[in-house]
Amino acid sequence: MSVPAWRRSRSKLDAEFEAVKFRTIVTQMIMRNFGLKLDKNMKPWVSKNLRKQYPELKPFFDKIERKQEEVQRQGDLKQYDQWFLRKVRSRLYEYVADLVKFIAAANEIKCSFGFEYEERIKLQDKAISCLEDISQEVNFVEEHFDIDLNKYMNYAEQKGKCKRLLYKWKRSTVKQYEAWLKEEAEWEEAIHANYD
Repeated sequence: MSVPAWRRSRSKLDAEFEAVKFRTIVTQMIMRNFGLKLDKNMKPWVSKNLRKQYPELKPFFDKIERKQEEVQRQGDLKQYDQWFLRKVRSRLYEYVADLVKFIAAANEIKCSFGFEYEERIKLQDKAISCLEDISQEVNFVEEHFDIDLNKYMNYAEQKGKCKRLLYKWKRSTVKQYEAWLKEEAEWEEAIHANYD
């Protein structure tokens, strides 16, 4: 006796399972600031104790302090980078959350009628769209900061798995929908034949 599809436990090859893994990878990238170090606060190069100990070197220490202030000002230009990263992190977090949300919602639809198939296909399209939005954001970060995120994480591999499974699942749903439409057309044709 076979188990109905809606009662089966989820497979590890399931699109939702892979999307959750992908979400974890992207979340780790976000938490690590994509491997970038943007330190805002700078420790003084010359300590107070050193100043007290060698007062005769005050002009030299002042010169070092001016240089540090100049470096600090240059570092303040990186404020844009920090603002930019906050925006990108926020968008990426929303996109990966939406990806899993749309897949889970599509997975919950038990297709028996045409509108249910259509709704599932729309949700699958939204999930695929989220995957592309994530790709665009990550590509932009890689170009802007000139880094290669693939060195640090299996981001590209997991994205590819997730994308393949989503497209495969969508093709399967479309085939089922077309079979359902054909069945409905045959059924209506049979009804009309009986009345004629």
